[in-house]
Amino acid sequence: MDEVAAAASPERERALTVALIAVTAAAAGGGVLCGAFAGRASGAERAWLLAAGVLCAVTGVLATALQKRRDAARVETAQRVAEDAQVAFALTLNGALAPLTAYLGELAVAPTAEDRSLVTGRLAQAAVDAAVRVTTAAARSAFYRLDDQLEVLQRETWAGRPAPPRASFQSGTADGDYVLDLVHTGDIVLVDDVDANPLVTPSPRSGYRTVIAASVQAGATPLGLLTVDAPAVGDLTATDVEVVRVLAGLLAAGLAEALVRGEGM
Repeated sequence: MDEVAAAASPERERALTVALIAVTAAAAGGGVLCGAFAGRASGAERAWLLAAGVLCAVTGVLATALQKRRDAARVETAQRVAEDAQVAFALTLNGALAPLTAYLGELAVAPTAEDRSLVTGRLAQAAVDAAVRVTTAAARSAFYRLDDQLEVLQRETWAGRPAPPRASFQSGTADGDYVLDLVHTGDIVLVDDVDANPLVTPSPRSGYRTVIAASVQAGATPLGLLTVDAPAVGDLTATDVEVVRVLAGLLAAGLAEALVRGEGM
């Protein structure tokens, strides 16, 4: 029953809006006609026409006031919804970033290379988990680590949709050279529609149409690639780009800490 009422509510809103507009227009037209006829009438007829004109004017004012009140209520509701959405997003983002900051703290005091390797693995997983959590419900994220020869990006971890993303990017291929160049330049890109970009070649049954790819880089040192993809064009936005940029930066900080303290890449 609630679903039926919810579905009917927009229809009732539109019907009431149309009715108020019609009443306002009719009242304005009626007032003009009553004034015109009253100018040619006399006696009781003139009095009735003047009274009707006043009634039309009052009706028009009331209908206009009611419409303005409804418009103001809709604006207030939209603002309240937007504010609630902002609060919800902030809470989600804080919850997603908390594990990363915790792992960065653990990494700073990890005593051995083995311990640091374990924590960086958890950090990378937390980064892709966060990317999925704060972008779009159907997102998938992966982290690719750059090899010592700087020629291969090998998938280390991923999260999101059940089908795994491609395992690696290799230099000497169109898409491999494209993302490797992105990694080395420290860039981040949003591809709105992969079908319109010849340099992006999703693997078979990959199930995505839009993707963000961000270099994970500490200073001038390239470390890897963080990606987020989604099934439909428009699923990922400029806001998501900034979120992924932050996640890539946090991940780079952790990997760089491990590197400086002696972990081999």
